[in-house]
Amino acid sequence: MPNGCDFMSQIVSKDIFTPEDLNEEQKMLAQTVEKFMKEEVLAREQEIEEGNHEVVKDLLKKAGELGFFAIEVPQEYGGLGLDKISALVVNEMMMYNTSFAVSSEAHITIGSHPIIFFGNEAQKRKYLPDLAYAKKIAAYALTEPQAGSDALNAKTTATPLNGGEYFVLNGTKQFITNAGFADIFVVFAKVNGKDFTAFIVEREFGVKTGKEEKKMGQKGSSTRQLILEDVKVPKENILGEIGKGHKVALNTLNLGRMRLGGSAGGGGKILTKIALDYAKDRKQFGKPIISFPLIKWKIANMASKTFAIQSSSYRITNLIDQKWLGEKVDEWQAFEEFAVEATILKVGGSEFLWHIVDEAVQIHGGYGYLREYKVENAYRDERVNRIYEGTNEINRLNIPEMILRRAMRGRIDFFGWVQRAQKNLDSPDEIKKQIAEYSAKEELFALEIAKALLLTESQKVFSKFGEEIQNEQEILAAFSDILIGIFLGESAIARATKHKDKPYGRYYENMARFVVHTYWPKIVQSFEIMLLRAGLRLELAEKLYRTLPRIDVVELSREIADTTAEVL
Repeated sequence: MPNGCDFMSQIVSKDIFTPEDLNEEQKMLAQTVEKFMKEEVLAREQEIEEGNHEVVKDLLKKAGELGFFAIEVPQEYGGLGLDKISALVVNEMMMYNTSFAVSSEAHITIGSHPIIFFGNEAQKRKYLPDLAYAKKIAAYALTEPQAGSDALNAKTTATPLNGGEYFVLNGTKQFITNAGFADIFVVFAKVNGKDFTAFIVEREFGVKTGKEEKKMGQKGSSTRQLILEDVKVPKENILGEIGKGHKVALNTLNLGRMRLGGSAGGGGKILTKIALDYAKDRKQFGKPIISFPLIKWKIANMASKTFAIQSSSYRITNLIDQKWLGEKVDEWQAFEEFAVEATILKVGGSEFLWHIVDEAVQIHGGYGYLREYKVENAYRDERVNRIYEGTNEINRLNIPEMILRRAMRGRIDFFGWVQRAQKNLDSPDEIKKQIAEYSAKEELFALEIAKALLLTESQKVFSKFGEEIQNEQEILAAFSDILIGIFLGESAIARATKHKDKPYGRYYENMARFVVHTYWPKIVQSFEIMLLRAGLRLELAEKLYRTLPRIDVVELSREIADTTAEVL
């Protein structure tokens, strides 16, 4: 069974879990959620986007009655207790309306999962049955006006009262999704001003909220300040242990990042279909614009990036299911095990979606700038994905930091990986033998060489800078950009390989190749940044560039676009 970060030292399995592997129950679940989104949510989309949060609250409760939020709640607390793949299916389909999707995820993912992960028996029995069916709505309150990326530097205090029977909370939380109508808040505060701790805070305890924020996008979701003025919380509502709030906060964000990245796959698929339909109908110079090569390039880019996101998200989610359900690891620990992969997905998925929605607007031309067209709204809604659940800048720093921490604690054999990587570089033909039956063999070989070089050269870089590496943020970001390209690219290749004998096998291989070739210059440039900054040999980057043979990506893009037009 793979462990977290293993992908850095191993060739990707040809048998990763893919969307094509969904069972009948999961497919029916997807159809049910899609039907609800189209018939219930999209029918009231104008009201939602006008900021009518009562509509959103009403729809959340309807979704709850249908069991969409009970999927991840354990059966012993009234839920369905299903796997994370089923939850991902729901997550993707909810992207038909981003405001509703965000409200839903704030409720069941980061709002409810702290209790699922760390609640005691009494807390789970008290809160989870109502949260499972949206009889009560949850929210997550971590960020503060002066503590965003530095979330653990919170100023909200929790002062013991009556010998610790109660805690009085004072402070302000910022950017709290669902704050306008949530009943239950997971709030982080410092006991006696020093011990960072999580609390379950009910609205009826006396919390207040600020006015609705006037946002660029996701206008249908409620976003307000949460104001805590002498809010009295019983000790029974401490979530986890006093002083261990970071454990609750960070592990909840591991889940949130994975879900945000996974939702990008759903959003990408929906937006690609919208843009494709428009390109088929819109005529210029006497023919549909889908016939123009530059429009085909955009469709190919959108479809291929969506393919890579979904390939990665289903791969990670299944690994978490295997760790949690197969090995019986605590649920939060299963997510923590793959925190690096989840962070890669968050950054890569959100930035791929950024390119997808930008292409969708451009395909619509001037009409893409008008609010009556879906892509205008999607463009505004997408922007915050690179900010919340940790900015992409912070997450780019988190990826190498987590890897180094695991290496120092002996959780991963980083130095053993470096030695094997050097052997691979010395005997590249061995890699070619191992990947002989894969689709896109040349592209996978290039990624394997990039992987090996990253291990050998990053060891030199980290050794040179020592503790000062934390101040070399550009190097750390370059390291992450290389890993993001490797992980998304090899996930796409693995999916294409698994289904290479299917009628759509060539289409999948084409998209996997397109993703690797269009991302490749960024991998090479990131190596150059690392090597030049550390004073190492730049010819390694030049050698790496030549590792991937140049192909006619124009012809590839046209074939992808033509096939996409047939299958979507």
